Amino acid sequence: MAYVTVSSWTYDETLDEAALIRTAEKNLGQLKANGASNGYLVRTGPTEGLIVVVYPDEGSWNRVREAVQNMRSDTRPNEGGINTGAMNGPAIVTV
Repeated sequence: MAYVTVSSWTYDETLDEAALIRTAEKNLGQLKANGASNGYLVRTGPTEGLIVVVYPDEGSWNRVREAVQNMRSDTRPNEGGINTGAMNGPAIVTV
């Protein structure tokens, strides 16, 4: 069963949009290389966004959990925003 993580981010006036995209591409690429099926940067508003990552199963998530937590805490606000929360769980329905 697929396993999904979602982290929410806020952006302020110091955000460099090009740096945000580079940071997301780099981090999502690393996660994909380490087992993620897909990863998305979703802009939900002018000052908000989500990072959504889908893993094939919970075990795949567990193998990268610590690295993801470090990515979230190490992200500089002007390059990736400020992490405001995270949640994860199994995908109950997939179509």
